[in-house]
Amino acid sequence: MLGKTIAVLALSLLLNFMPPPTQLRAQQGEEVASGSSVNYFGSFRIVHSALETRARDGSRSDIIFALSTRLQLGGAWHFHPDWLIQGRVAGRYSTRQTEFRFLLDDHTPEGGSYPNGTTTADELFVGWRPSSDFQLSLGRFQARFPLAGFIPKGMDRYYGANLGISHTDGLWLQWDMNPVLQLDLVASHNAPEGSTHAARVPLSFDRPQSRLSLLANIRFRDTGGLWVQREMSVSYNPQTFIRGNDRHDYLTLTTRAMMRLPFDPGTGEYWVGGELGLVPIAPSPQSAGFAIDEGRTLFGQSAFAGQVSAYANDLFGRHRLGVLYGHTDPHWLVSASFSPNRTMAEVRYRLTISSSANFEARYRLQTDLFKPDNADFTQQLRDFYARITYRF
Repeated sequence: MLGKTIAVLALSLLLNFMPPPTQLRAQQGEEVASGSSVNYFGSFRIVHSALETRARDGSRSDIIFALSTRLQLGGAWHFHPDWLIQGRVAGRYSTRQTEFRFLLDDHTPEGGSYPNGTTTADELFVGWRPSSDFQLSLGRFQARFPLAGFIPKGMDRYYGANLGISHTDGLWLQWDMNPVLQLDLVASHNAPEGSTHAARVPLSFDRPQSRLSLLANIRFRDTGGLWVQREMSVSYNPQTFIRGNDRHDYLTLTTRAMMRLPFDPGTGEYWVGGELGLVPIAPSPQSAGFAIDEGRTLFGQSAFAGQVSAYANDLFGRHRLGVLYGHTDPHWLVSASFSPNRTMAEVRYRLTISSSANFEARYRLQTDLFKPDNADFTQQLRDFYARITYRF
C-alpha cells in the first residue's frame, strides 16, 4: 500500500506543478519562460525468440517461438535547478500473451518482472540534486546494480533486462563521498504480497518487520583505467523466512569487478570480470521447492552464487562479442537474472547500427545445478533470440 501511496503522491505533484502544455515547447530539453525545462526519452525493443525445454522427467517440449516487444516512454520536468519530477510508462507485449492489463501495483511476481501484456509506470519519482555529487530520489525508480558489460546480469538488485519491467519503490541516496568512492543507499518498500524485486519462495513479506528492505552499494568512481568496475553491495530483507523454529533475515553480500585487459591488439577493447555472492544463512533447498540435501551445496546452510564474463568490445568500431557463465545455489532467491539451482552459459553478439539503435543475437543454455532427488534428469532450457533496440 505504501508503494502505491508514494507513486500517487509523485503523480499528484507532477500534475499539480507541471506547467500547462501551452507553456511547454515540444523539443527535448528546451527551456520554458519560467526557467524550467522538460525532456522526453524512451526506447522500443522487438525480440524474436525460440525456447526448447527438457523437463526433469526427460520429456522434451516443442520449440516455442514468440515475437515480443517492450515500449518505454518517459519524461522529466526540471522545475527548479535542484529539483525534478520524472516518470516513465512501460509495456511488454507478446504473441504468447493471454490478456492486456494496466497495473499500478506495489509488488511484482516472485521472479522480479511483470508478465507479458502488462503496462505500468516503472518510474515516478521526485529528485533533489543540490550539487553534482549528491542526489536523493523519492518514489518509484530504477536502482540496479549489475556486473558491467553488454550482457548485464546481477546476483541481487538487477532487473528490467531484455523485456523485463520492474522498479524499486522507496528512497535512493546517491553520494560521491570523495574523488575515489561513490555510495548508494536504497530503502525499498515491500508489500505484504511480495517485493518489487526478485524474491522467491519461501521468502515472505507478510510481517510488519519485513516491509522495509535496505541496500548499500559502494563503488570506485574511476572507470577509465585498468578497472571498469569495482564495487560491493549488502542488501537486507528482515524477517523474511523461517529456518527451524526461528524467523531469519535474508542478508545478501555481493561483490563485482570488471577489468580492462592492459594490451592493445589494434582493434577493440577486451574486458574480463565476475561477481560473487553469499547469503550467510538461507532457507533450506527443500523449503525453496527442491528435493536437494543442503549438504550437497558448497557452504551448506549458506547460499552461494557467482558469474564470470568476458567481452571483445568495439571490434572494428561497430561489433561486440561476449560470453558469460554463472550459477546459483538452490537457496539463492533474490536474482532476477538467475533462477535458483541454475547454471547458465551464454554467448551474445551486438552490432551497433547507430548511436540510438543496435542489433543483438543471443544463444543461452540453462540447466539445474543439482539434480533433485525426485527427478530422473536435470531440467534443461535452450533459448535463442534476435532483437533490435531503438532509444530516443
